[in-house]
Amino acid sequence: MPATATITTAFPSKDGRYYAAETYLLPSDDVERARLDAQHVVYKHYFGSELIPADLKLKEGDRILDAGTGSGSWAIDVAQSLPTAQVVGIDLEGKLLPPAGQNTQFLVQSSLDLPGEWTGKFAFIFQRLMVVAFTEDAWKRAITGFYRVLRPGGRLQLVEVDLLRVLYPEAITPPQTARWLEGVRSLCGMRGVKPQTIAEIPELLKDAGFVDIKIKISPRYTGGEQGKFTRDTAIGSQRGLKGPFLKAGGFGIAESSEEFDRYLDTVEEEWATTDFAWMWTRWTATKPM
Repeated sequence: MPATATITTAFPSKDGRYYAAETYLLPSDDVERARLDAQHVVYKHYFGSELIPADLKLKEGDRILDAGTGSGSWAIDVAQSLPTAQVVGIDLEGKLLPPAGQNTQFLVQSSLDLPGEWTGKFAFIFQRLMVVAFTEDAWKRAITGFYRVLRPGGRLQLVEVDLLRVLYPEAITPPQTARWLEGVRSLCGMRGVKPQTIAEIPELLKDAGFVDIKIKISPRYTGGEQGKFTRDTAIGSQRGLKGPFLKAGGFGIAESSEEFDRYLDTVEEEWATTDFAWMWTRWTATKPM
């Protein structure tokens, strides 16, 4: 990890955190903003500094959409590297949105109901980490909407972590982590969220009309000092589930805030001392001319 990466805390869960919606299981607050910004650094480390496809030819004024922008870290980074592009970041919740910049705009807007006037307007669309936000129907609506608002020849890129090991069941999952993920699976089921749908993304892309679908897999190992930065941002996301998890009864893992924190400590220790890895997958697809 680059020496400039200085965030060293695991973003501890705090009682009374702010949650924006029933179907989005992570909080929208200052702690989450810091975690998202750090997560973006980790993303670039594992996928390289290529924020958009290297072979995508952009013209001055071309529009780029960052769907589910959160803290806007990806959008701001892209806008700085492509000063002639116009970058639009959207999110269902405005609490984390940064102020607009010279070539950035941030809007409270659902990815599932993109404006009609956006049809055919975007050269590139990026979305990452909706795995604990989307129902199966939401995935279909989002991908169909992205196809509509892309211009012919435009690209879509989706990035997800295989939270429930549905793509890579052979990946090492230590026992306390496995029990935790079963609790997360149950929580998602109660909220109507379906992380398993990421296994259907290639078919959903094809059904929407996309072609030239490419997949890149990037394991993010969490062990030891080398994996600490990745481990911090990842465990921070799991600790952020505390509110919905306890509200749902704790699934036999924890009934109190203290029990929750102690259990996640054991999960974090497993990540630090085993060959555990989060398996990230990136799909890139093209709207035909």
